[in-house]
Amino acid sequence: MAYQNYIASRIISSANVSSSGTSAQSGRAPFGCTIVRIATSANVNIVINGNPTATAAGTLIAPADSECFVIRGDSSPTATDGEKVATIGTATVNVTFLEG
Repeated sequence: MAYQNYIASRIISSANVSSSGTSAQSGRAPFGCTIVRIATSANVNIVINGNPTATAAGTLIAPADSECFVIRGDSSPTATDGEKVATIGTATVNVTFLEG
Protein backbone atom coordinates (compact mmCIF):
# COMPACT_ATOMS: atom_id res chain seq x y z
CA MET A 1 0.00 0.00 0.00
CA ALA A 2 1.17 3.51 -0.74
CA TYR A 3 2.42 5.83 1.95
CA GLN A 4 -0.48 8.10 2.86
CA ASN A 5 0.83 11.58 3.51
CA TYR A 6 -1.78 13.46 5.51
CA ILE A 7 0.68 16.11 6.66
CA ALA A 8 1.28 19.20 4.56
CA SER A 9 4.36 18.98 2.37
CA ARG A 10 6.26 21.62 0.42
CA ILE A 11 5.98 21.24 -3.36
CA ILE A 12 9.42 21.21 -4.97
CA SER A 13 8.36 20.59 -8.58
CA SER A 14 5.66 18.97 -10.66
CA ALA A 15 5.56 17.65 -14.22
CA ASN A 16 3.33 15.57 -16.47
CA VAL A 17 4.63 12.35 -18.01
CA SER A 18 2.80 11.08 -21.08
CA SER A 19 2.69 7.33 -21.47
CA SER A 20 1.13 5.53 -24.42
CA GLY A 21 1.76 1.83 -24.06
CA THR A 22 5.53 2.00 -23.55
CA SER A 23 7.49 2.88 -20.43
CA ALA A 24 8.13 6.61 -19.91
CA GLN A 25 10.32 8.15 -17.19
CA SER A 26 9.95 11.29 -15.11
CA GLY A 27 12.87 13.53 -14.34
CA ARG A 28 15.02 12.80 -11.28
CA ALA A 29 13.70 13.51 -7.81
CA PRO A 30 15.47 16.75 -6.84
CA PHE A 31 17.61 17.46 -3.79
CA GLY A 32 15.44 17.70 -0.67
CA CYS A 33 12.69 15.49 -2.09
CA THR A 34 11.50 12.62 0.10
CA ILE A 35 7.98 11.97 -1.23
CA VAL A 36 6.49 11.71 -4.70
CA ARG A 37 2.76 12.14 -5.36
CA ILE A 38 1.34 10.34 -8.40
CA ALA A 39 -1.99 11.24 -10.03
CA THR A 40 -3.15 9.85 -13.38
CA SER A 41 -5.84 10.26 -16.02
CA ALA A 42 -6.20 6.48 -16.57
CA ASN A 43 -4.92 3.20 -15.12
CA VAL A 44 -1.11 2.99 -15.16
CA ASN A 45 1.57 0.83 -13.60
CA ILE A 46 4.59 2.52 -12.04
CA VAL A 47 8.09 1.62 -10.88
CA ILE A 48 10.42 3.85 -8.84
CA ASN A 49 14.22 3.50 -8.84
CA GLY A 50 17.40 4.98 -10.35
CA ASN A 51 16.70 4.00 -13.98
CA PRO A 52 13.24 2.39 -13.96
CA THR A 53 11.37 0.61 -16.71
CA ALA A 54 7.67 0.20 -15.99
CA THR A 55 5.89 -3.04 -16.83
CA ALA A 56 2.42 -4.43 -16.17
CA ALA A 57 3.91 -6.03 -13.03
CA GLY A 58 4.51 -2.57 -11.50
CA THR A 59 2.29 -0.91 -8.91
CA LEU A 60 -1.17 -0.12 -10.33
CA ILE A 61 -2.47 3.43 -9.91
CA ALA A 62 -6.12 4.11 -10.82
CA PRO A 63 -7.38 7.51 -11.98
CA ALA A 64 -9.64 7.87 -8.95
CA ASP A 65 -6.57 7.65 -6.69
CA SER A 66 -3.59 9.86 -6.05
CA GLU A 67 -0.86 8.06 -4.17
CA CYS A 68 2.24 9.18 -2.28
CA PHE A 69 5.42 7.13 -2.15
CA VAL A 70 8.80 7.54 -0.48
CA ILE A 71 11.51 8.40 -3.02
CA ARG A 72 15.21 9.22 -2.82
CA GLY A 73 16.09 12.65 -4.19
CA ASP A 74 19.48 13.85 -5.41
CA SER A 75 22.06 13.56 -2.61
CA SER A 76 23.21 17.19 -3.05
CA PRO A 77 22.15 20.23 -5.07
CA THR A 78 24.70 19.35 -7.78
CA ALA A 79 24.21 15.55 -7.75
CA THR A 80 22.39 13.54 -10.42
CA ASP A 81 21.61 10.40 -8.42
CA GLY A 82 17.93 10.91 -7.56
CA GLU A 83 15.36 8.24 -8.31
CA LYS A 84 12.83 8.51 -11.15
CA VAL A 85 9.27 7.31 -11.70
CA ALA A 86 8.51 5.18 -14.76
CA THR A 87 4.96 4.66 -15.95
CA ILE A 88 3.26 2.47 -18.53
CA GLY A 89 -0.30 2.74 -19.79
CA THR A 90 -2.14 5.20 -22.02
CA ALA A 91 -2.44 8.20 -19.72
CA THR A 92 -1.07 11.51 -18.56
CA VAL A 93 0.60 11.03 -15.20
CA ASN A 94 1.26 13.98 -12.90
CA VAL A 95 4.43 13.48 -10.84
CA THR A 96 4.82 15.93 -7.96
CA PHE A 97 8.03 15.91 -5.93
CA LEU A 98 7.50 16.91 -2.29
CA GLU A 99 9.65 17.71 0.72
CA GLY A 100 8.15 16.19 3.78
